[in-house]
Amino acid sequence: MKKRYMEFVTKFSLSAAIFIAAFTFNAYASIIPEGVSISGIDLSGKTTEEATKLIEDKINSIKEKQVDIEISSKDIKATAGEIGFTCENEAQAVDLIRNLSTGNVAKRYKAKSDYDNSGNKLTDLNYKIDEKKFDEFIDDKTKGFLEKPVDATIKRENGVFKITEEVDAINIDKDATRQTIEAELANDSAAINVKATASMQKAKITKADLETIKDVLGTYTTDFSSSSEARANNIRVGSAKLGNHLLMPGEELSGYEQMHPFTAANGYQIAHAYENGRVVDSVGGGSCQIATTLYNAALRAEIAIPQRQNHSMTVSYVPASCDAAIAGTYKDIKIKNNLDTPIYVEAYTNGRKLTFTIWGQDKRSKNRTIEFVPEILTSTPAGITYKDDPTLPAGKEVKESIGHDGRTSKLWKVVKENGVEVERTLLSTDRYAVSNHIYRRGTAQAVPSSEASSESQDGSQSTESKSASDSETKSESSAAKTTEAATSTAPDKKEETTGASLIGPGVE
Repeated sequence: MKKRYMEFVTKFSLSAAIFIAAFTFNAYASIIPEGVSISGIDLSGKTTEEATKLIEDKINSIKEKQVDIEISSKDIKATAGEIGFTCENEAQAVDLIRNLSTGNVAKRYKAKSDYDNSGNKLTDLNYKIDEKKFDEFIDDKTKGFLEKPVDATIKRENGVFKITEEVDAINIDKDATRQTIEAELANDSAAINVKATASMQKAKITKADLETIKDVLGTYTTDFSSSSEARANNIRVGSAKLGNHLLMPGEELSGYEQMHPFTAANGYQIAHAYENGRVVDSVGGGSCQIATTLYNAALRAEIAIPQRQNHSMTVSYVPASCDAAIAGTYKDIKIKNNLDTPIYVEAYTNGRKLTFTIWGQDKRSKNRTIEFVPEILTSTPAGITYKDDPTLPAGKEVKESIGHDGRTSKLWKVVKENGVEVERTLLSTDRYAVSNHIYRRGTAQAVPSSEASSESQDGSQSTESKSASDSETKSESSAAKTTEAATSTAPDKKEETTGASLIGPGVE
């Protein structure tokens, strides 16, 4: 009997406890239980709506908080919202509030139990700054006073170097700056004053670098006084494009890259150039004299010359093996600064003379001298080629093209110290094709004497005939004479010129 009584009491007590608990949770439906807080906000006894609003108000107050960012003595002011403020777990906080204050008794009881016992219980709101929005904000606010570094520049004008000083820039560590702001927001600081994490970004070329350019490393001048005005124009135009360049250590300069395209639109005119062993007219003719002049200046400066090729035929303005041709990219002049200090390539024309000068810091011994000695190995005199021309009277000869002697030659670099030779280096071995003088020879039938007399009166025959140039042909009398048809087929490959194309010409 006693045992049954005790069982009844136990069951009754348990039922009563459940009833009381149920009554309690029902009585406080939509009310957050005691002991619940988020980011220091006590939500005990608050309804779902009240607690949610408290959280929203907290987040909005942070969003409107003033943030001062100091960047390079400049103070940038903005709200946290303007720089990308967000609350990562706002939705999680609202879900917790609803789970604690709504639903049936069992659900609310479990939510409170989880809140009390879970090691991952939500106690704080997590404040973050959106990375993309923050970066865009900083970029916009620093525009105009935070630029990329500006290198120092150098230019030679009127015989004097003019140097502009470099400008360094500030490189902001946006990630570090953003994280500092996030930490201040998490601490709920009343005032957020942050000094941006930044470092100086140095310019690559400094005034001090350029001030080392004061010595003539090598200079060379060629004469183009015999050139046509069109060729003279091309030399002036092309040298202006190739000259006045700064080369830092390791940098390279290409003649073709600087001077092309060889077009009228780029300032060039039609002048003599080499093609298939003949002198022809081509847009940009004369550019190879520019390449040759630069080549000789670079030799004397003793800087690296990664590419240089000789002409197909000899030129008149430098000795054999001292020339350099331009023909697209397969024949180019390239120089490279292999020194540990910068160099400056200067080019100018004075009258009908072209000069290239390479400036830098000369560290070579004053007792050391260099010279360049060409050596002719073989020489083949130019012959004469005749082309029948039915438009000329029989026996009349007109010179169409000047020939060139063929040659094989070498170029030596000779180094002396205190006047004594200490080194002799072979720089190149070059071959130049022989090219015949070309004459057009008349094959027309003789005209009546009255017509011949009339022709002689206009003076044309006496000025164009071969007899009028006996002094020129006598020197060639020992050369072989050949005859070709009035027309001939040219080889497929063109060398040192492509006429008016963009590949680039050779030199007359």
